[in-house]
Amino acid sequence: MAAPKLKHPFELYSEFFDNFTSVHTRSSYDSDLHKFIEWLITAAPKVKGFDDLERSHVIAYRNYLSDEPVSLAPKTVARKLACISSYCDFLVEKGVCQFNPASSVKRPRLEVVTPTQALDAGQVRELFTAIDLKSNSGPMHLALLITFFTTGLRKSEVLALKYKDYREINDSKVFEYKGKGGKIGQKLVHPLCIEALENYMSWMRSQNRGLEPNDHIFQPTRNPKDPTKLNKPLNPRTVNEIVDHYAKKIGLNFKISPHSARATFIGELLEHGVDIYTVAREVAHSSVKTTQEYDKRRKKLQDSPVFKLKF
Repeated sequence: MAAPKLKHPFELYSEFFDNFTSVHTRSSYDSDLHKFIEWLITAAPKVKGFDDLERSHVIAYRNYLSDEPVSLAPKTVARKLACISSYCDFLVEKGVCQFNPASSVKRPRLEVVTPTQALDAGQVRELFTAIDLKSNSGPMHLALLITFFTTGLRKSEVLALKYKDYREINDSKVFEYKGKGGKIGQKLVHPLCIEALENYMSWMRSQNRGLEPNDHIFQPTRNPKDPTKLNKPLNPRTVNEIVDHYAKKIGLNFKISPHSARATFIGELLEHGVDIYTVAREVAHSSVKTTQEYDKRRKKLQDSPVFKLKF
């Protein structure tokens, strides 16, 4: 069966994006493909559609992304190439292309050029104590930051949490969350986090704010545009601003983000001797190599496994 005709040669099939359950993934792939198309129109004008695409074009695009002045991180370049390859595979299945020109293009080694800035335990405690619990936003800010640092969840996963996702299983409080690829996971909630959440929920009740099962846990405490519309999830940009505000307040001399909390969570577990495979499962990394990128421990000769030998 022939593929349906598109309005123009580089129009993208919406059917491809329907394969992905994550809104973030769909948006990222759409952006990556459109940027590739923009580059093709300028740098390879003879390419009139994906069926004209050759391996040399994908290689040229990879080099364009990697070299100055663009100079993207190897991990970002590899992700963009994976997106192109995935779409070309889809086009082969649709009968639009005879082969995937990106499948054999070598991708950059996934080395961390600028690792996410992690905090030490003392800095995390400073961050928590810098929050004024007497202010309207204080209880929510503390619960939010403690959730980040004690669960290692991604920003999108934390912001998607609803009250029905905070439950008790076998006498333990857990978060049930939707991770990458739509996978459902469960995360044990730390006692410090339970205390902060309960205080935040108590404050919400004092403000006659909704705590219905389908309401998001983390909601804005104010809305200048419409003060009546508060029952909604926090804006991702707002979370960045919250983290940045307290980082400056305690005088951190490096920039941190919500992802720094995930890096700190991983680093602290490794520092306390949790094996890397257990940590990888805990943070839902598909490969232990990803977890290794966060390992900031100094290697000591006396820690060598050679001393485990008992010949």
